[in-house]
Amino acid sequence: MIIIQSKMAIGKPSLEERKYVRLLFYGGARNSAHNSAFYYAAKNVMTDYKNDGLIICKSVDTAKKIVDTINEQADGIIQSLDIFSHGGPGGLFFIKGASIHGNITEEDVKKNKLNSSLYVGNLVKILYGSNKSDDSRIVQKIKFSRFTKNAKIEMHGCQTCYDMIVLDNMCEELSELLYKAGKTESVVIGHVDKANPNINADKTSDQQQDYRHGKRHIFNNGKIIWTTSKKGRITASEINAALGKR
Repeated sequence: MIIIQSKMAIGKPSLEERKYVRLLFYGGARNSAHNSAFYYAAKNVMTDYKNDGLIICKSVDTAKKIVDTINEQADGIIQSLDIFSHGGPGGLFFIKGASIHGNITEEDVKKNKLNSSLYVGNLVKILYGSNKSDDSRIVQKIKFSRFTKNAKIEMHGCQTCYDMIVLDNMCEELSELLYKAGKTESVVIGHVDKANPNINADKTSDQQQDYRHGKRHIFNNGKIIWTTSKKGRITASEINAALGKR
């Protein structure tokens, strides 16, 4: 786990010194090369944040680790949450034991019930979640009071805001839950289509891998407030402009 705090101070900072927290979670794929791509993408986002607040960048292989880390924070302190994993409109996918050091077979997942994913709700978890471990979770288990009023959640995996028509997708549901918790200026960002780390196409080096390209929607309270295909970070000023046009 990588932890960076403002001005690179040593020791655990007080709540006043922290101001706010930025959480970055990466991993969970059966394929170690995919986890490596998630790691480099997380590092690039972390570099963009510089030393702005307390930055916690953490490898995860279960939804439980994500929910627990969020919930153990103080109220009103999480400014941003970035998750680098495989995904879809119904969830973010994690395999228990996944790492950059080796692959996990589909047979292992089935035999040992290693699916530890984060689902958009109980219905999706029941209908589409196979081989589930006790470490799988639904997004409603997150304590959204932990986020700031203008927090940003960005999911860097595939199709997290693909329209499921009948049910809310991940971006819709998370943005609604944030809003209901009083985080009225918060946004959730996700990919409409399949995501990939090749931000510079075939010329992308391992160190340059970044999922912040392709078509992305920005949601507030379950509604799309902006769509962009720009490369790189969606800035605070761009988010504020989109919020102003709601």
